[in-house]
Amino acid sequence: MDRPLGDGPVQKGTSAMLWRHLCLVRARSAAGLVGGIILIGGAIAVAQAADPADPEPSSPPVGVATETVDILKARKAGDLTVVARGQGQDRVRLTIRNSSARRLNVIIPPGLVASNQVGQAGAGGGRGGMQSMGLGATTNREGAFGQFQASPGPGGLQSIPATGDVQTGSVTVPVGESIDLSIPAVCLNFGLPTPTPRDTFRLVDVDEYTSDVRIRRALRSLATYGTSHGVAQAAMWRVCNNVTFEAMAEQAGRVINTREIALASRFVEALDDSTSSELVDSTALAQSRIFIRVRGEKALTGDAVRLGGQLEGLRLLGLPLQVVESEEPASSSAPALFLNVVLTDAQAGETHGRILVSSCIVPNSWVPLGKVSFRDNSSISVLDGESLCKAIDRAIAGAFVTVKPARRAVGSTTLKVENRLPFTVSQVVVRAGTSSGAPSVPFQGIGVGPTRSALLPIQAATATLVEHVELNGL
Repeated sequence: MDRPLGDGPVQKGTSAMLWRHLCLVRARSAAGLVGGIILIGGAIAVAQAADPADPEPSSPPVGVATETVDILKARKAGDLTVVARGQGQDRVRLTIRNSSARRLNVIIPPGLVASNQVGQAGAGGGRGGMQSMGLGATTNREGAFGQFQASPGPGGLQSIPATGDVQTGSVTVPVGESIDLSIPAVCLNFGLPTPTPRDTFRLVDVDEYTSDVRIRRALRSLATYGTSHGVAQAAMWRVCNNVTFEAMAEQAGRVINTREIALASRFVEALDDSTSSELVDSTALAQSRIFIRVRGEKALTGDAVRLGGQLEGLRLLGLPLQVVESEEPASSSAPALFLNVVLTDAQAGETHGRILVSSCIVPNSWVPLGKVSFRDNSSISVLDGESLCKAIDRAIAGAFVTVKPARRAVGSTTLKVENRLPFTVSQVVVRAGTSSGAPSVPFQGIGVGPTRSALLPIQAATATLVEHVELNGL
């Protein structure tokens, strides 16, 4: 038996075996050295070939160009093929194929109609046995409709700057590939059969669909400003097909509810008062929506008068406040909120109060919605109207728009958001956690209608508090 190295003289057979092994190692080392020299020489040759002074340098890889295009214009130019099919009473399925040599960011603008190809009546009535559908936005979550864009300039709908990128309704389609989109849509021909996947449409701008300026302005405004699907559907049935809101209320249910009908009625009023040919005046949708009265207990009467005078025109929940000074109920078109604020005694360095919240879905018919208290870590003597407004905003947002976990997974949670306000919630900010230092997470364009709920995913273990909501009057 051969001995291990270091234990004594090595036998002859072992010595021969080790010599052959050593020769093999030397041969491999030599081959590696030669290969290394070849590789180094090749690298030098490549470096020399890439010398800027070389008259014929190597060409870099050619990148794929990206272009942003309008879906209808790109289809007309032959860069896109678009197929629109039915997908029930509230959605349309688009198949978009990129037949160009460029990567395309395809914009789907507000105001598109999936039109019954057999033909359309001039005022929006359908022929040929099926509905035509007005499209929302590609970014819509379940139950929402439209892009939730603020109007430009003063009087815009949003009171705080939107975080993140502005929603443009664009989708990216690589060269030679197709994508499928399921887009929320509203029926434009009340009473006609619901489209199925066997039914195909022709995708057109609303201006091509109808010559009725009122229909054009209504669909384009709803798809631009954003609302809940129920509000959009009720408004378009009224505008396109002259269905009365009373008839809708009698059949209110899963598709639309009575609060959404009230919002649609207010929208149609603003539509008929609007002088613009493009969009409904956004200020008409936002004004006279939230009324507030401030009173103070005992020695706080003077502070209440001072603070009430500073609230006029400030925004709460995204809408401008209108101060009521008299003891009479506010006079308003529906829907609206009335906040009866009472300042109460508090310890030094704090301000406390309670709010009785009422709402109306019938003009001037106020119904209690609930009570909530608030506090601010400032003495009443130094508190100003803006700080009071923020304290009231937080209190109402947290009391009437609530979140709770619906599903949990590793590193994420699906939240159920419930809306008890008489308006559609366009944005919500939630606290991602239970501690006071937990980060705030905004969700934009959620479109949760009154007395409705929605599911939102969040990359956190939980979220239990709504810190702020934005309303746009729709």
